Amino acid sequence: MNRRWLWSILFCAAAMALWGCGADDDSKPEICYTNDDCTGGMFCIDFECALPPVCTSDDDCPLGLKCLSDGACAANIECETETDCVNIDACKDGSCVCLEHECRGTQCSIEGESKTCFNGCHQGAQACDKGYWSVCDAASYQPEEDCSTPWDDNCNGVANEDCPCNAGDSQDCITDCGPGVRDCVAGEWAPCTALLDCCQAGTTEEEQCGNCGSRARNCTENGVWGTWGICEGEGPCEPAQEDRSVCGLMCGEQVRVCLEECAWGQWSECTPADVAMCQPGETEEKSCMNCGLQQKVCNDDCQWEPWGECVQGAGCKTGDTEEKPCGDCGLALRSCLEECTWGEWSMCTDEGPCTPGELKGESCEFCGTKQAVCKDDCTWGAWEQCKPGGVCEPGDQDTQACGPSTDQGECKKGTQESNCNDNCQWGPWGGCEGAVYPQPEACGDGIDQNCNGAADDQLLDSYENNDSCGDCFWLSGTDPEVSLQPTFDSPQGGSDPDDYFCFQANDDWDWPFTSEHIVIELTNQPGTIDGDISLYKGYADCVADASIASDLVIGNGDEKINWQETGEDDSGTYYIRVQNYSEKGNCTQPYTLKVKGLK
Repeated sequence: MNRRWLWSILFCAAAMALWGCGADDDSKPEICYTNDDCTGGMFCIDFECALPPVCTSDDDCPLGLKCLSDGACAANIECETETDCVNIDACKDGSCVCLEHECRGTQCSIEGESKTCFNGCHQGAQACDKGYWSVCDAASYQPEEDCSTPWDDNCNGVANEDCPCNAGDSQDCITDCGPGVRDCVAGEWAPCTALLDCCQAGTTEEEQCGNCGSRARNCTENGVWGTWGICEGEGPCEPAQEDRSVCGLMCGEQVRVCLEECAWGQWSECTPADVAMCQPGETEEKSCMNCGLQQKVCNDDCQWEPWGECVQGAGCKTGDTEEKPCGDCGLALRSCLEECTWGEWSMCTDEGPCTPGELKGESCEFCGTKQAVCKDDCTWGAWEQCKPGGVCEPGDQDTQACGPSTDQGECKKGTQESNCNDNCQWGPWGGCEGAVYPQPEACGDGIDQNCNGAADDQLLDSYENNDSCGDCFWLSGTDPEVSLQPTFDSPQGGSDPDDYFCFQANDDWDWPFTSEHIVIELTNQPGTIDGDISLYKGYADCVADASIASDLVIGNGDEKINWQETGEDDSGTYYIRVQNYSEKGNCTQPYTLKVKGLK
C-alpha cells in the first residue's frame, strides 16, 4: 500500500471524532504531507497547512526553512547579509555579495557571458555563473605528452612527438587553428596538416585589464600573435570601491563610491557620527551654590568632558546675553537668568549653505571630475581644476600609418583608425586599410614584389623560355629518365603560369603480357603553389589541350602520371605541361619534376 495513503487513513481515523475526515468544511485545517500540498503561502506543519510561526532561530521554523531577522520563516534563503556567505565555498575569497537572499560573486555581472581563457597553449572558454567565472574548459596542460590525445599536451609546438606509430597509420590532430590529419612516416609522426598560425597579419585584438583599462596585441607579418601591450586607460578605482572622509564640525563622515566606469562618484552629504554629542570646543555651564558656575567642554571626539569645579561668583549677571557659533557658521543666543545662570541657547540662525571642509563634485571633460571645498565661513569655494579620467572625448578619432616597414617596389603603407570610447580612452587600432605587404618574387615580370629594391632578383629557373608547346624545353636523349628543378615564374592569369617539357619516345618492347610506361611525378611544390601535370602525344594535341593523361589534385600535394602504352606503335614526341593554378608565383623555391620515358 502507498505510504502516503496509509498516513492518510491513520490521520483520518484519528481526526474523525473531531471534524470528520474528508468533510466539506472550509473552517477545518487543510491536511498535508509536504509543503507542495499547501497553497496561499502556507507550509505543512504537523500535517496541517498553516502560516509559518514567528521565529527567533531556525529551530522555530519548519524543516528546510530559515529564520530571517524580521522574525519570518522563509524558504530558499542562502543569506541576508554578506557575512552569511563566508561559509559558501565559492565565497571563501571574500568576493561575495548577498543579492535577493542569494550569495553571488563579484568577478562578473552578466550571467552566461563568456571569455577566452588558456591552459598553457590550449585555448578554451569560461562562463559567468552566479557572479563567478567558471573553470576554463580548455584541454589541460601536462608536462609529459599524453599519447591518447591528438593535441600538444606540453605546449612545445609538437603533438605526441615521442609517441610510437606504425608506418601507414593516420590519426586526427588539432592545433589552436583547428583540426587536421597526420601520417606515420618511418615510425615517426609527420607534422599535423592543420595550420599553426591563424591570425591575419596586421590585425589587432584587445582585452580588458586593470581598472576599466585595456591592452592590445598585433598579429605579426608571420601570422602569429605578438605580446600584449601595457594596460592603458585605467581609472583611479575599482567599481563599488568606497572612499571615506571626515567632514563637518560634529565628527561627521562622507562617502563616495567608485562607478562602473572606474571613476569616483560624488561625495555623499556629511553625516554626523552616531556617537557625537557636541561640537569640539563647545562649552556648557550650570549654576552651583550661590551664583557659582560649573563648566564642561566638548573634546575632539565630540564627547563632553566631566563638569569642572564650582567657581564662586563666576555666574552671569541677570539680563546679560551672549552668543556662540553653531551649525554651519550660524549664531545662537542665550540670556542670564535671575539665579545667575545662563538660560537655554536659542535655535541656530544665519547658517551658511555648507559645512567647513565639506566636499562636492561634478563631472567635467574627458570623463573627469572636479570638486569644491566649503570654506571656513560656510560658503562654497571655487571649483578646482578638472581632473580628467581619460585622454580623449568620446567620438574623437585618431589615425596612423601602418603596414610594411618599407614602401619600395609594390609595397605601400596603409592607415588605421582608433576611436575614443565612452570611458574617454582610445580603443584599439583597427585594421590596416590600403597596405600592400611583400610577396614572393614573380620571375620575369620586371616588378619588385618582395620590395627589396630589385625586380626579378632571384631567378633560379634555367629552363626558360618554355612557356608554350612550341617553346618546350627539350629533354635530351630517347626515353630520358631525369629529375628537374624548375620554378613557377608567375601565378595563374600571369604572363608565365605554365612550363612545357618535351622528349622523344621509342616503342621497342613487344613481349606478350608486358607493356612500357611513361611515368611523370611532380613533388616538393612550394607551400603557396597548386600545380597540375598533363601528358600529350604530339604537337597538335598539346596545342589543342587534348591530354592522354593528367593529374589535377587540388592543393600542393604530390602529383603523378603513370601512362601505359596502347599496344600500337607509341613511338613519337611527347609533351608535358606543368600548370600553376594558384594565385601566386614563386621564383625563389623550385619544384621537382621527375620524368621517365617509355620504358
